[in-house]
Amino acid sequence: MPERYYRELLRYFTRSFGDRDTAADVVQEAYARIFALQRKGDAVLDPRALLYHVGRNVAATQATRRMAEQRMLDTLGLVASDAAPSVERTAIARQQLDALVRRLAVMPAKRRDAFILVRIHGCSYAEAGAQMGISVAAIERHVMRGILDCAGLSPSSR
Repeated sequence: MPERYYRELLRYFTRSFGDRDTAADVVQEAYARIFALQRKGDAVLDPRALLYHVGRNVAATQATRRMAEQRMLDTLGLVASDAAPSVERTAIARQQLDALVRRLAVMPAKRRDAFILVRIHGCSYAEAGAQMGISVAAIERHVMRGILDCAGLSPSSR
């Protein structure tokens, strides 16, 4: 893949974000994804167009994640004694959020989906069961095991 597009992409995303470091991260991730496609044997007919497309998708995903993190931090701010979290509290909250994301990533898919529906999205067990097509009892088990996984208390972690 021609790396000649790197500077062009970096300029484009730097203008988009107003931040060269964020732009460099996006461009690097776009290249990594394209290289992964090529390693799998997929043909890349127009690498420049694909790099822009993938870069915009990466940027959108990052923006969505930042917004979700900010909503979480705002929510944490509601329960904190002070109105706005300090820099230290924000860093700790981000670390906790990263730990949660890592623990969710290793959960079995049904457990993770049930946990997210109930604990993050606020669905009732019945709503989550209907959405996933499984019984309320199964949702209860999945959520309980998800709680244990997140707390590091699952049988496999002992």
